[in-house]
Amino acid sequence: MGKTIGIIQARMGSERLPGKILAPLAGRPMLAQLTARIRPARVDEWWLATTSEPADDATEAWGFELGLRVFRGETKNVLSRFLAIGRETDAEWVVRVTADNPFHDAAVIDTLIDARDASETAKEADLLQLRGGVQVESLSESEGPEHLLSPRLPIGYGVEMVRRTALERASEEIPEDQFHHRVHVTSWLSSGAGKAPVHHVPTPTDWPDRPDWRWTVDTYEDLAMARSAFRAFGLEAASIDYPQMVAQLDAHPEICGMNEHIVQKQLEEG
Repeated sequence: MGKTIGIIQARMGSERLPGKILAPLAGRPMLAQLTARIRPARVDEWWLATTSEPADDATEAWGFELGLRVFRGETKNVLSRFLAIGRETDAEWVVRVTADNPFHDAAVIDTLIDARDASETAKEADLLQLRGGVQVESLSESEGPEHLLSPRLPIGYGVEMVRRTALERASEEIPEDQFHHRVHVTSWLSSGAGKAPVHHVPTPTDWPDRPDWRWTVDTYEDLAMARSAFRAFGLEAASIDYPQMVAQLDAHPEICGMNEHIVQKQLEEG
């Protein structure tokens, strides 16, 4: 396999919760907490992709402080930032992480990478996803016709990996009246519009099924939940993995109940 890089997309100008990426989480800014959690993953290098807006001077400064390589570009055209970094690094694969999902960890990224390397079907795909809220059927251990339902993950937990050439093709194919696909980076590919081979990676069968939990930070209620969760994680906040997080939060059901009423934003088409 060629070079695999990771890109964290982050900006200060969130519409629903401005400045959330630097909100305190277990004693450090959320961006710093996320970086610590994903840094051990088996990628060749980590980048921070932010905007050229003055407000993101602080984002850039934190990126350098955290030892990330930083690229600043267009505010809305997030895809263009990914393409610029991909070309500069000559990467074959890009792991995409969003800074408002602090529960991400190295283990979920490595699970995705392992699945790519172990499967011929995955190696031929343009986009690999291991995402919360997605039901995936996988072959049983005997590789027979029986299928097992993969455990579903919380919204905001799980990552995706995309081939750089597929992003370049998407940039050429996306119609002018569907700019939202440039905002969401991989949505043109995952929608099937670009006819890209998409591989949904099954969740490890020993991971708990928690599809009703919301682990993304988009509102104040989400942030309050994340703060309570990471407080419960204590000294393990920077390294705790998915099964351990679920075990901790199962013992405190009131935490994940703090934002269960929040409706996930739908893909905007404007």
